[in-house]
Amino acid sequence: MENSDKIIVLIVTFTAAFITWKLVFDFYTQRFHKVFAHVIAIVTASFMFISSMILFAPSNYVRGVTPEVEITLTAILSVVGMVGVLYVLFKHILVKK
Repeated sequence: MENSDKIIVLIVTFTAAFITWKLVFDFYTQRFHKVFAHVIAIVTASFMFISSMILFAPSNYVRGVTPEVEITLTAILSVVGMVGVLYVLFKHILVKK
């Protein structure tokens, strides 16, 4: 059970990081050189990965006693909300300007 929780959390966080990378890369490719767009996208996706992993960390973690990740509805909805805001921002609002 514990390993399946880790796998689910990694799938959610890597998917959020990849979607973030793709949105930012596509947006900045139109404005800057591909190398600069790639660097900006990698940094942004890394921050998304770290922040989404922090959402799944238990509040009272004790090494070897408590599970390393906790899947909660709040954490999943927060990750979906962050990616949704980035999608709306980079695909609709900033493109119109």
